[in-house]
Formats: sequence, structure tokens, C-alpha cells
Amino acid sequence: MKIPRLPLTRRLRARLRAQRRWWRARWLGTARGEVLFPPVGHGMVAVETLAGSSAEPGSGGATAGPRIAVLHATAGSGHKRAAEALAAAVAVLDPRVTVREVDTLVFASRLYRGTYAASYNTLAQHAPRLWGALYHSWAMAPVNRSTAPVRLTLDRLNLRRLVRVVEREQPAAVVCTHFLPVEALSPRRGRGLGAPLYCVITDFAAHPFWVFPHVDRYFVAAEAVADELAGRGVPRGRIEVTGIPVDPRFARRIGRAAARAHFGIDRERPLVLVMGGGSGVGPLGELAERLTGLATDTQVLVVCGTNARLRDEIDHLPAGRTGRIRTLGFSQEVDVLLEACDVVVGKAGGLTCSEALIKRAPLVVFKPTPGQEVLNARFLVSAGAAVLAESVEEVAATVAHWLADPAAREAVREAQSRIARPDAAEAIGRRVLGDIGAARADAAGTLDPPAAGT
Repeated sequence: MKIPRLPLTRRLRARLRAQRRWWRARWLGTARGEVLFPPVGHGMVAVETLAGSSAEPGSGGATAGPRIAVLHATAGSGHKRAAEALAAAVAVLDPRVTVREVDTLVFASRLYRGTYAASYNTLAQHAPRLWGALYHSWAMAPVNRSTAPVRLTLDRLNLRRLVRVVEREQPAAVVCTHFLPVEALSPRRGRGLGAPLYCVITDFAAHPFWVFPHVDRYFVAAEAVADELAGRGVPRGRIEVTGIPVDPRFARRIGRAAARAHFGIDRERPLVLVMGGGSGVGPLGELAERLTGLATDTQVLVVCGTNARLRDEIDHLPAGRTGRIRTLGFSQEVDVLLEACDVVVGKAGGLTCSEALIKRAPLVVFKPTPGQEVLNARFLVSAGAAVLAESVEEVAATVAHWLADPAAREAVREAQSRIARPDAAEAIGRRVLGDIGAARADAAGTLDPPAAGT
């Protein structure tokens, strides 16, 4: 028996209805297994797992402690590293807490996700002057007022899913180490979003991009940043100077000898550490070669990050073949490297600077990217904690001076100690947990008033 085929229009209508149901489930978050923290966001878990992850079997999914989302965005690596440091600190402070660091961009469309981070990375690496011009023009009040509505509309449109998920799951707190999630959630916080909203500024300057109403508390690197935020209209009572959160292991010291032994570095010869960020940016080969010419016993270690071509190029230099220049790829042991070196030459990202301060590693900032990196470098220079160099010659002159004068290096280390904040992540974690505890106590008091006569 031949089965009659459905008319084309009926088949299309059925497919369209099915497709519509799928999109409704995806965007409205009603599908079984919808996730608060999608797996592609690194370290995120399904909602049903999150809801019961701290619960005892048979408890009905109730958690023993609060849930905290730490939101970042992968435009540069510093925001993610700050989020990871905060999540680690909170987990240590209160093991009952369920805390996850979340890439905000996983909630956006694929096109927006792909272009957002790529646009910043491309400009910073290949057109730094253009990025600097844009950064400073956006900081000017007239330009910011005229461009902000379009930018905010675009960002919020692409992050509607993030807002819906946060509204549905109601974490006990949302902590942001990038301004993008603050952009998305600030309006909802103003209209009654239950989760308190915290913002951690990861540079030594406060660009207007960070400034929004309805942020419960800002955590900043220094008093100068607090003053800058207050000057932009943020109530001073909502700003707390904590420092920039870095991984707790940077606060632990193993000693110069042990650090050098770990990497097989000669204990007696001076060591210059050269870092070009996660992508190995800049003329690091030329710089390393120049540094080895300062003295016959100088060792140079270049961290090339993910730049395999750069590493191969340096390894084939004459000094590379003789071992006077050594290279490393991407390293998870920057804390040990900073403790092993006599001088570090690197970029001026907020996290990189904070790590060098904590490890008391005399820092030469080489060609900072115009914008936030230049402002970070100026802050450190004004404190006597670093030197800014715009050329290979300036780097070589500073390094030669520091290697020849231990007292000069020690003066820089002392200046770094005065502004370093190794406990920043813990301080922020304590504040957030304290606010959550106070809110829960208030809620319990409201729901369960004391009996009359007690």
C-alpha cells in the first residue's frame, strides 16, 4: 500500500512549528537541561547539577551554601585570570559555597562572541595607536555620551540570554571582572534583580566603560582609582580599595634559590626575564639578543606564550644555540619565574603588573599598548615601582643600571611592596560573603520575627 505524501505546505508548517518550539526553549530557557553555566564556558555546570551540588542526598536539591557567579569576558587574558583568582579564594574561604567563573560571551550569539574578543586583540596587537586613540576618545565625555547608547544597545541585545539566566537562577551574588556583564545586568539590578552586583576593575585606571548605576560595590586597585570613579559619579561609599585579585600562589614565596633550581637556572649569574604576554607580542628576539650583550654572564629567559614561531626564531639565534638565551612556551608557573629573576621586562596589563608587585620583581615596562596599559605603567612609574621604556635601547640601559646597582633594584622592590596587595582576592571574597551573610540574616529576621515577650 502506498502511503500518501503530506502536502508540501503541511510538512513545512510542521517543521516551522518544531523549529519555533526549539528556539523558544533555547532563548527562553525552558528546555530541560538548559544551563546556567554552559560547558563551553570552562568550569560551568548544568543548572540541575549546580542546584544540588552542595546538597546531601535526598535533600530535595537545596544547597548548603550560596551560589556565586564570577563573570568575565575573554578580551585579553587578565579578566579571566582575575575571575579564576576570585573563584579560588571564595572556595577556600567558604567550602559550602558553589562558585563558578563564567565567560559572559558564551551567552552571546556566535557572531558577536567571535568578533568581540577578536576586535580588541587585533587592534591591540596590530594597530595599537588606533586602539589608543579609540580608548581615549571614548573616555571624553562628549564622545561617550554620543556613542554609549548605540554601544550599550548592541551589547545588551546580544546578552539577553545572560540576563534571563541570572534572573531565573537568582545566584546569591554576581561578581564581574569585566565591564561587559555589568553593562548587561546593571539595568535589571535597578529594576529589582535579586542578585547583588559587584564590579572588580582590573586596571590602575577607571575608564567610563566601567561606570554604571545600580552596582552594589566596586573593588579597585588603589586610592587613585577610587578617586577617579568618584569623580565620574560613583558614590564613594560604594568603592572599596582592595587591589587587583591575582592567584593566591603569587603570595607564597619559595625563595630565589629554589625557584632557580626548579627551572635549572644558574644561581650565581644575573637573570633577566622577558615576557610578551600570552601571545608573545613584540620584538622579543631583538630585545633578548641586546640584553645578552650587556655582560658576558647575563642569562635571558624569554616566555614566548603561544607564539611557536617566535620561540623557534629565538632558539636559532647564536645566543640561543649556546644557551645564554632560553625560551619557554606558555607557562603556568609565572609566579616561580618572577621569583627567580633579577629583572623582568614585560607588558603592563593590570594582572601582570599586580603579579610583579607582589613578587617584588623590578619591572621594565616595554612599549605598553596605548590606552589602559600606558595608564597602568604611569601609575607604577609614579610610585617608583617600575620604569617605562619605549625602545630596546631604553630597556637595555635600565636593565644594565639595575644589574650593576643592587641598591637601585632594592629601592624599586621597596616601592613595589608599598603598593602591592597580595590579599586582594581574599579581601573581595570576604566582603562578598559578608554581604551575603548579612542579607540572609536580614531575610531570616524578616521571615521569622521573634516571639512576643522574648
